[in-house]
Amino acid sequence: MVKISILGGAESIGGNFVRIEERDRVVIFDQGIRFDIMANFYTHFITPKSVSELRDLGALPRAEWYEEASEIYISHMHLDHLGALSNIPEKANVHLPSLALYEGLEERWRGSPTWLSLVPRKYFVNLMEQKPLEADKNDVMAIPVSHSAHPSYALVYFGRDETILYTGDFRVKSFLDEEDFVKLKGGGDLLTYLSENKDLRIDTLIIEGTNIGSSRPPITPDEASQMIVKLASSHRPIIATLHPFDMEYAYFLAKLTADLGLRCYIASDQTAMLMGSLNQPIKPSIIEEYVSYPTFLERSALDEVEEQSIILVSYREVVDLLRDVASIKPSLLNDMVAVISEPEPEREEATKYSVLANWFSKVGVQHYTIRASGHYYPYELKRILAEIKPKNTIPIHTEKPKLFGRILNELKSQSPNLKRSSKRSGG
Repeated sequence: MVKISILGGAESIGGNFVRIEERDRVVIFDQGIRFDIMANFYTHFITPKSVSELRDLGALPRAEWYEEASEIYISHMHLDHLGALSNIPEKANVHLPSLALYEGLEERWRGSPTWLSLVPRKYFVNLMEQKPLEADKNDVMAIPVSHSAHPSYALVYFGRDETILYTGDFRVKSFLDEEDFVKLKGGGDLLTYLSENKDLRIDTLIIEGTNIGSSRPPITPDEASQMIVKLASSHRPIIATLHPFDMEYAYFLAKLTADLGLRCYIASDQTAMLMGSLNQPIKPSIIEEYVSYPTFLERSALDEVEEQSIILVSYREVVDLLRDVASIKPSLLNDMVAVISEPEPEREEATKYSVLANWFSKVGVQHYTIRASGHYYPYELKRILAEIKPKNTIPIHTEKPKLFGRILNELKSQSPNLKRSSKRSGG
């Protein structure tokens, strides 16, 4: 019999920790950081002292949650799912979506003067890269999903007695068209895969609910793209802020600039790394003052940036870019417009989007917030359940577990093939 324990994320956005036990096997899906707890105990002046302190506060998983677990799978590289690999107390294999991305981040984290220096692994943690759509020796398969981090996977555990699907974080509609999604992700998305493989029966679905209870308008990637095209028709240049791992959005914007006959520039190390690794004809330029990562992409200095352009920059680097533009090439500000994408909740990203908006106003740049979420919207839940057809469901990654449970039960009452939601926890 399979035992599923939701030890983290049952009543919070982030900090997911799913422990699956079957006979002599223990598998963990995600082991994230609780940023909501960190916000209650730390500020810019009060910072974490150690991994043990974070664990004691509940911001990191407890040591006993890892007992007898030697296989840990990470759905994507956001820290509320990746967590601090240094917190893993025993020898283990950690299966990552991308080794190259993690190793680049780890090098930066080790040299960080902030608490991020606590994240990198210890010597006894072995890293492995997941291969999409291939069941591994632990009977786990990664299925590509659309999200604001690349790559992102849903994880399937093929147990002897039960098949379990953990969605990780995902949205139904992507910024990529179907052809580009398959090329860049290594296969079709979760719902497409399940519709094409109807013999895959899901007994238990562990599904995220970030947007459950949220008043966020359900703006789709298609609707967001139409808004950006409108802005591009009357403003140049455009600064587009994005999560540095959001390859889908970056790729979409790079294609859009080509369609509009504009130049595309990148002012973010991690975005440059992701875009430079793609074997695609679209090749943006990088602004060399902000990208130290070695890449074959064309390089330009800030004072060489053309006005007829879209500039991609992460939340972390946009203020420095604005300051430099104001002093080095202020003419770029004359007709500039900014688009704040905000795909993730502020608490999940430890980012205050309002601060970015204040800086745009400070330098005289009109800004618009276009929130195409990195997570599915509640109205899409009916379609998701109809495609997956789980026997049981377990909510995770939500601040509204009771509301989520009621919605799931109501949808399941409309279908005789779906059982009511359940909550399995422990620890």
